[in-house]
Amino acid sequence: MTAAPEHDVVDLLSADHREFDRLFRELEGLLGRTGADDLRRKRDLVDEVTIGIVKHAVAEETQVYPRVEADVDREEAERSKHEHGEAEETMKRLERMDPEDAGFDDEVRTLIREIREHVVHEEGRMFAELRRAFSSEQLTAMARDVERVKAIAPTRAHPLTPNEAGVRTVLGPVASLLDHLRDAVSGRGRHSG
Repeated sequence: MTAAPEHDVVDLLSADHREFDRLFRELEGLLGRTGADDLRRKRDLVDEVTIGIVKHAVAEETQVYPRVEADVDREEAERSKHEHGEAEETMKRLERMDPEDAGFDDEVRTLIREIREHVVHEEGRMFAELRRAFSSEQLTAMARDVERVKAIAPTRAHPLTPNEAGVRTVLGPVASLLDHLRDAVSGRGRHSG
């Protein structure tokens, strides 16, 4: 039996982007709805997408952006880190809100816009540059590194933590442990629709 081919980092990150968009489309269908089931589902979806985006962002910031910064385009890496920072602020505001709060749907719209703009920019430029700058073996190794980091990354936005690889590498495990403990107590991230 042959092993399944490994995906490279561009494929892996693009698959994450498709999953975020799937969750966003479901969220968009719930905006403006106020029934108890709808409000619960909104909260569950926001928690699910936040967990996914935070893990994705931490992995990019520690495993991909340093390589982009060193070997491709420093400004590109800085722009992406800045975009992550903006989305983290929005996710933190959403974490503190209840779905029935007046501004909740507006914050959801803001997060969707921020992430979609980031994805368009990243997939339109950075990913092509990654494929030009690195070999398929290097891109596959980066994918393994991204998966390893995502497995242990925090699950909540920490906007006060700088989006720098060194800081994320040192503080990430502590934040992750605390996030996972909070999630276990609250049940956050275990709901499905």
